[in-house]
Amino acid sequence: MGRAFHAQPAPPFPLETLNPEEEPRGRRRQILRRGTRHNSVASVCENVKNSAMTHDAIILGGGILGCTTAFFLARRGLRPVVIEPGDIAGGTTSNSFAWANASTKTGDAAYHRLNAAGVAGFNALAGAFGTAALGIDPGGALQVVAPDDAAGLAAMRSDAARLSELGYPCRLIGETELRAAEPMLSFAPGSEALHAQADLIVDAPRFTRFIAGEAVRLGAELRTGTAPGPLIADEDGTVRGVETAAGPLHAAHVILAAGADTPEALASLTGYEGFSTRFPLRRVPGFLLTTPPLEPRPLRHLLYTSTTDEFHMLPTAGGGLRMGSDDVDSFIWEDRSEAAFRKAARALLARAERFLPGISGRIEPEACDLRVGVRPYPEDGRSIAGALPGARGLYVLATHSGITLAPAIGALMAEWIATGNRPDTLAPHGLERFPGFSG
Repeated sequence: MGRAFHAQPAPPFPLETLNPEEEPRGRRRQILRRGTRHNSVASVCENVKNSAMTHDAIILGGGILGCTTAFFLARRGLRPVVIEPGDIAGGTTSNSFAWANASTKTGDAAYHRLNAAGVAGFNALAGAFGTAALGIDPGGALQVVAPDDAAGLAAMRSDAARLSELGYPCRLIGETELRAAEPMLSFAPGSEALHAQADLIVDAPRFTRFIAGEAVRLGAELRTGTAPGPLIADEDGTVRGVETAAGPLHAAHVILAAGADTPEALASLTGYEGFSTRFPLRRVPGFLLTTPPLEPRPLRHLLYTSTTDEFHMLPTAGGGLRMGSDDVDSFIWEDRSEAAFRKAARALLARAERFLPGISGRIEPEACDLRVGVRPYPEDGRSIAGALPGARGLYVLATHSGITLAPAIGALMAEWIATGNRPDTLAPHGLERFPGFSG
């Protein structure tokens, strides 16, 4: 199997937030009005007011979040159009570990509930379409901790107690049950594990393409290879649509779901360059290694460890293993050379040795698929899913754990657009919580 090498330009890291001292409220409210790319606004608005809306919503971004939102809008009988400059699922969606879970989100109850709703949403969709069609593996996850990792054991037990309080299915298991669950893996004697039965593995590109197809069947439209131009907006900031090379699209709602490219996309849409450097979002690169198919298949569940030499690994639908590590990611933050990729790959294979002795000698980095996905991280760690203050009809979706959250945020955004009322669940995730966006 040939090696795939996917280097991407190093992003700014981290981005700084908007400064309320720099951007008075009046200035922020006039961003759409005074953007350099919005000429003859008054005449454009007059024409738009007198024309029929071509769609109910325009979604900018054909990743899992954008396409799932389109599906839920179409299921409500609305007419969304997805605008994607590349291919459906061609960005971070195709470069993600793709673990749908709420088991690792215990610090904030509201954020946990949103992630748990995402997992429940996948299960509901699986009930309608089947796990195979959607690319969902419902096998659950195992956090494995060795007996000499006292801090890791304490944290795992604390997480188990918290998850039980929150009503998320999990249980602690001992070495005997662990070995029965994963008979081909090697574990340190006395190891314990947290079994999160509800966690899912998602083939994110397959899921996204399927759900996009269902959205089209229900009346949505997909336009790939199409880059959006500036927003069409009234002078009071009311959004009326988006310009494209093929002509204007008119809708009362525009939803930006551009992932890690959100700051630049928002700057381009509004004509306000300040968004490109000071939007409250960091870009965090994640390195992933996928092995060739292995026979016999060595892994049944998604497996992850404590933060001590952190490591996570899952079985792929093609029979290989996908693996990553939060601290190994740092190897490629500023260096995307082939040498840096090989160094990161060898580090991951060495960590896999704990559970699969000899794997680093059997598999060379050159035989693996090595890639980087750049993940969007809001500055405070919680999702951004809400309206842009001062621009009526423009919404921004940007979040880490976008795979997990797609069914939940997609359904909630569809409810908001259809009813005109923001669901209470999304209240903690609005942009107004950040300095420079309040009020």
